[in-house]
Amino acid sequence: MNRLPLIATLLSAAPAAAATPTASAPSGSAILALFIFVVVAWISFRVVARALRARKAQAAVGGSFEEYVLEALANAARIDGRLNPAERTAIASAMRDIAGPTFDEARVETALAHARLSKAELVAYLASRAGAFTHEQKSALLRALLAVFVADGAFDEIEHAALVDYTAAVGFDRQSAPQTLRRIAGDFSRGNIT
Repeated sequence: MNRLPLIATLLSAAPAAAATPTASAPSGSAILALFIFVVVAWISFRVVARALRARKAQAAVGGSFEEYVLEALANAARIDGRLNPAERTAIASAMRDIAGPTFDEARVETALAHARLSKAELVAYLASRAGAFTHEQKSALLRALLAVFVADGAFDEIEHAALVDYTAAVGFDRQSAPQTLRRIAGDFSRGNIT
């Protein structure tokens, strides 16, 4: 048996086989397609999750701006992990400004005791319904949130981040958000917001 030519043929074919891509080796276009698929799936997941959060908030507040603000303020009071009596007072004051002098302050205690919505759900609802609210309602919401956030004498990073999220959700872009917040803070320091 002459095995030498067979071994020589196998050895010369091995480097050629290693140099050609196999069907199992991923090509650049397959990796790109996979990356695009993952990005599209991630974006789709986020859109669906936001819609579900907004729908939960819609069911809880029933489309009422007053109910939404009360839920948002109750969440704002609890967002830093502390609930201060000054925050209760700030919520009641803000709700009287928004809902009118006949606002029942007992609703504040009920809202704080039965807070049903997370910040993510409240922000998703606000982003989905921002066009339905007037500029004055949006500004009143931001003023009320700021009043509750600073009522305890501290303005934590988590409260700042929440305020920026709400500001972006109402439709004020992230570039104009700092200006809007500065204007509201100026009103607050001048005593226009109590």
